[in-house]
Amino acid sequence: MALLGGGAVMACTLPDMRTDVAPTPKNGGPVQVDASFTVLDILGVDDVNQQINVDIGAMLVWQDPRLQSLEGCRFARSQVWVPDIVLQNSSNLRTARNNARDQVVVGAEGRVTYRQRFFGDISSYHNLRDFPFDTHDFAITFLPVETGVETVKFVPDQANTWLSDHLNISGWQVNGLLLEEQSAKLREAGQVLSMLTLTISAEREVNYYLFRIMLPLFFVVAMSWVIFWVPPSRFEFQIGLGATSMLTVIAFNLAVAGALPPLGYLTILDQILIWSIAMVFLAIAEALVTGLHVVNGQETRAHRIDRLARMVFPILLIGGWATLVLSGLR
Repeated sequence: MALLGGGAVMACTLPDMRTDVAPTPKNGGPVQVDASFTVLDILGVDDVNQQINVDIGAMLVWQDPRLQSLEGCRFARSQVWVPDIVLQNSSNLRTARNNARDQVVVGAEGRVTYRQRFFGDISSYHNLRDFPFDTHDFAITFLPVETGVETVKFVPDQANTWLSDHLNISGWQVNGLLLEEQSAKLREAGQVLSMLTLTISAEREVNYYLFRIMLPLFFVVAMSWVIFWVPPSRFEFQIGLGATSMLTVIAFNLAVAGALPPLGYLTILDQILIWSIAMVFLAIAEALVTGLHVVNGQETRAHRIDRLARMVFPILLIGGWATLVLSGLR
């Protein structure tokens, strides 16, 4: 039931209409569906499975001339025509509104508003070459089910598309939200569809990796530099220390590899780890060279090589890391 301005009561009785047929706009053409989204929460980004966990509210608004005399009425979604949208990304999304709560509201001149809430995991397909210094645009694409652009045309409502002020995501800084419409032909559907793409822009917070991985890694590699202060005559101790550093760096490599999916390319962190392993190997090689000099009676020259290595190796490590990061971010 709905109240009219003069106090009269109007029954919310639907006209005889087909719910599987889109309304015909007065000016012809496709049905214009205004769409807006609210990102209520982002619970996390799964780099291994290439997914993000989201909680999104959607609002679709369109005009149905068949309902223009039913202002203020509510109907179950199954009783009227509703643009049935699906997610193009692979997902485990669920809807919050169903059964009796899954309703539309009719406004003035048959303007229909439908709200739905989606939550769950969505495939994100983000490239990790710049990990852990990476930024990403997580694209979520919605499209109508077997309804071509000649029937339904989405109109993105950017003004009413927004991010919640409080997001539970950790390790990421969310910077923006953009809603766009594009027409594209899908081979699966065999027709041109009007699609909505909701893009969440975010960058990884790098401090965790700087202090929990790179700083300890620096100390492990620096531990191998003790070789240069140990007398060259004790080259057995030098090589043992270098081997310990090598095993520790390799353990770091394995720990980081477990946090990433199998990739066909190297990330920045992978390259940093490889360079660190190479630096430890060179320190061991330096110990072997100075040891051979001592055996051959050239201890003075061995000490001179050690003094040079004390300056060269830190420069090579820091310079190599900086080059890898800067070249990867170009």
